[in-house]
Amino acid sequence: MKIEFIFIGKTTEPYLNEGITTYLKRLVNYLPAEILTIPASSSRLREKIIEEESRAILSKIQPRDFIVLLDERGKELTSRQLAAFIEKQMVAGTNRLLMITGGAYGVSDEVKQKVHYTLSASKFTFTHQMIRLLLTEQVYRAMTILKNESYHHD
Repeated sequence: MKIEFIFIGKTTEPYLNEGITTYLKRLVNYLPAEILTIPASSSRLREKIIEEESRAILSKIQPRDFIVLLDERGKELTSRQLAAFIEKQMVAGTNRLLMITGGAYGVSDEVKQKVHYTLSASKFTFTHQMIRLLLTEQVYRAMTILKNESYHHD
């Protein structure tokens, strides 16, 4: 299985970019993984931003993908639950697991209709750039849990 993270806009904070890169490099030791960066909309209109960014997200989705959307209204999982969730997708023969973080205004209903699972990182509010680091670290952590490595401590 391959994991692809879809992010809207570039990660501009160097410390976050460094962390994301670190965890992605670690993650590829377990399974193929990459980041697909979609340019942020330059529009000033909220509806237009959602439409443009969502259209770009939809263009990356393939029919057999399992799609996870990060959203504050999603389900919160522990690290072990996330590991079990990823393992379930691997066992089910999922070819590509897409983990999408939408833009500042979220995604369109059309994107939401394609989503198989909505995940919340926390009840806290984070910047979209910070969530990228948290997500890549948690997926890496999940893989170490599945391999019974010593990175995660309960």
